[in-house]
Amino acid sequence: MKHHDHSLEKGDIFRLPVQQAHPTQFAVGMISADCKKQKVEEAYKEGKLHDFLCQEGHLVPVVIGPDHVFYLTDHHHLSAAVWRADIPMEEKKVHAYVLEDWSGKEENIFWRDMIENNLTWLHDDKGEGPLHPRLLPATIGDILNDPYRTLSRWLRDCGCYTKDELKDKTKLICEEAKFLPTSHAKAFFIEFRWADFLRKNVKLELKQEDFSLTCATMPYSPLYLSDEAAALEKAFSIVVDLIGCHQLRTVTYDQHGCLVNK
Repeated sequence: MKHHDHSLEKGDIFRLPVQQAHPTQFAVGMISADCKKQKVEEAYKEGKLHDFLCQEGHLVPVVIGPDHVFYLTDHHHLSAAVWRADIPMEEKKVHAYVLEDWSGKEENIFWRDMIENNLTWLHDDKGEGPLHPRLLPATIGDILNDPYRTLSRWLRDCGCYTKDELKDKTKLICEEAKFLPTSHAKAFFIEFRWADFLRKNVKLELKQEDFSLTCATMPYSPLYLSDEAAALEKAFSIVVDLIGCHQLRTVTYDQHGCLVNK
């Protein structure tokens, strides 16, 4: 497998240190990212991290932009999980593939094309936007927390909506010379659109000072995220009444907000 400092072409699979992965969105659901973090840590302890990251559903699409910057276009939660995981720094790499090499484009043309091709979401953790791309977090470690993105993910977990075609989670991709995705989004940024809908219609029982404290003490503390998970679970009944997605009653989450039973 190639490394990020090799000569790369469209479709090439390579290892990318997460600190060099630039987000194309402002926020993730940090609880969802930390649930993935647990899986990353388990895979590392079992000596299976390489295979875990090589699964088709975990391969990270990247657009190479001006100044040879690597921009993530998906799997921000997985990348944040690797960044936050309790594993050696030299292991904090994702397995990526080159979706497009647009390194030769001028910056304004690059971002125009990113927007027109639905490769960036320029709304912040409060749903405000679109904002200028220069305001995006500089690294995956700077990405913000949006509780409604976690709630949106929970809807997806229990089948209230689908993001794209199902990927083969057991298929290992990294030994192939090239990779071109066979799974395509059915509705662009549907998880963000669900989050914004929920934000407008569901009030979470979280104190404003909790948000302020979290922002002041990044990375987000387990204590805050535990309170957030409890508030999201309390919102389940409101969401069921709002959208009639009764599958929500069939899933179980632990005290950390991680899926236990589906």
